[in-house]
Amino acid sequence: MPGPAPNLLGVVLCGGASKRMGRDKAALTTHQGHSFLEHACRRLQAHCQVVCVSSSSERDTDVQRIPDPPDSHGPISGIHASLSFARDHGFDACVFTPVDTPSITSTDLQTLIDVFANHRDQVVCAVSDQTPDHIEPLIAIYPVTLFDVIDQSIDDGQYSPRRLLRSLPIITVPLSAASCRNINTPSDLDPHSPQP
Repeated sequence: MPGPAPNLLGVVLCGGASKRMGRDKAALTTHQGHSFLEHACRRLQAHCQVVCVSSSSERDTDVQRIPDPPDSHGPISGIHASLSFARDHGFDACVFTPVDTPSITSTDLQTLIDVFANHRDQVVCAVSDQTPDHIEPLIAIYPVTLFDVIDQSIDDGQYSPRRLLRSLPIITVPLSAASCRNINTPSDLDPHSPQP
């Protein structure tokens, strides 16, 4: 008989500078008229009682912000700060999604959560079904027990989440290439059609 469901903190990673896009990706809108940030938060709220935004700056949202540290080293700093927050508030793990992956579905997130429920000591990480060797370290569930490992990685000057995950026992979950696709430039906007 399975144990109790894990207590998960949903986190939208929203700390990038959006340089290639030329404007804040969090403020881009889906075909349904929601900002990418609103869309990402709603997706996570279907699975997590608490959802936060990991960001280097204040956001126009009622969702709690977990600030990136002043000496941020990219996404790993957001993951680190979020795991610290989760650990301090009694969560078992963080479910991460980037703000710029609007086509991840609720079903995709549930698939990751179902796998994590049976492997709570490991990172459960998405991979594209078209490139299964290319892990998606920002579409993943990280247990709070890895906080010290990530802390040490940052202390050692190793800031790549993908490289870090290659050194850890992880479980990969294939998702569609469309779900894993991130929006980086204006030309990426046309073909996407995020799910509600």
